[in-house]
Amino acid sequence: MNEIEKPIALFRKAQALYRARDFEAAAAEYRRCIALVPDFATAHMRYAELLMQLGQADAALAEMRAGFRPISGQVAPFRGSGTPIRALQLGSSSVQGQTGTDQIFDPQLFETTTILVQYWDPELALPAHDITFNLIADPDIDAPALAMAIELLESDTAPVLNAPRLIAHTSRVAHPLRLQTIPDTIAPSVRLLPRTEIEAVDLPFLLRSPGFHNGAHFERVTTEAELAAALARLPGYELLQIEYVDTTADDGRIRKYRAMIVDGTPYPAHLAIARHWNIHYFSAEMGAAERAEEIDYLSDLRAHLGDRVTDALVAVGRSTELDYVGVDFAVSLEGKLVVFEANAAMTVFLPDENAATPERRAAAMQIFSATQRMIAQRIAIRRSR
Repeated sequence: MNEIEKPIALFRKAQALYRARDFEAAAAEYRRCIALVPDFATAHMRYAELLMQLGQADAALAEMRAGFRPISGQVAPFRGSGTPIRALQLGSSSVQGQTGTDQIFDPQLFETTTILVQYWDPELALPAHDITFNLIADPDIDAPALAMAIELLESDTAPVLNAPRLIAHTSRVAHPLRLQTIPDTIAPSVRLLPRTEIEAVDLPFLLRSPGFHNGAHFERVTTEAELAAALARLPGYELLQIEYVDTTADDGRIRKYRAMIVDGTPYPAHLAIARHWNIHYFSAEMGAAERAEEIDYLSDLRAHLGDRVTDALVAVGRSTELDYVGVDFAVSLEGKLVVFEANAAMTVFLPDENAATPERRAAAMQIFSATQRMIAQRIAIRRSR
């Protein structure tokens, strides 16, 4: 058994040993399980029960305090009329790296139950549901939670969106390798290295601390001196070394697009334009001309990008096999798709109704509506069988 991937298997083994009154062996399995997932609340509580059996009251109290977490699902009630769609969301106690679905699960359509896998007792049946949406989206920081989600869904018969077993293939190191055979696509190579093995060769390149999003702890290295400075600033024993692909256009600007692929169809989310390389929508330099360019993209993705890039974008989305996935990308001077990221850990920003660019709100609502249609279709297909 691969312990890194099987925390629930360890939990269940400990339970079996406990029922067989092999307390010392059960205690060892609980400790291994908790070492893998320190905030697995139910494992702490069951281990506390065992410690009481062993007469270790102080240690049992410490485990009870560690396991004092909510284990039942949080329910967002249905507020519409008729019969709701019962959605189950599987999340993680990790703060980062989850799919944002607040706007998808409209209470006028859905009754939504959300559980955090570390706080759910795997001995319990899952809440009643018509469909499951896995929110755990970053395999680089949440591999144990993904393993727990896989185990929880092992015997579930409802349709699953963004199945946790597929998320593992979207890590920052693994996924670029899957994109290399897609025509008209450039996927910068990524290596995870101990910081002591990173050298100032093949410059420029990018360095990033794993487990961070929105451009945090992310540096471009062009000289040996910059490498030394970056290594002094970036946290973590291992760092991601990423091939730098310059996508600067003839006007000196960099354009970073985001699209969401819903059930295989691409939808525009936003376009960020700036003169600096580490560009995100919140740090973009969007004047009137740039807004007009973004609106053109949002109005017709294929017309704006052209067939060559759009077809490559669709192929990238489908390569993940995920139902709801985001792609951050640029277009090279040669007219190829340059993929920065392709995963489910992306946010679709919904501007206020009185925002200056209603086109952005309309584009976001189009993504949410497409996802709602996909959910209804998946349930209908399952019920027709």
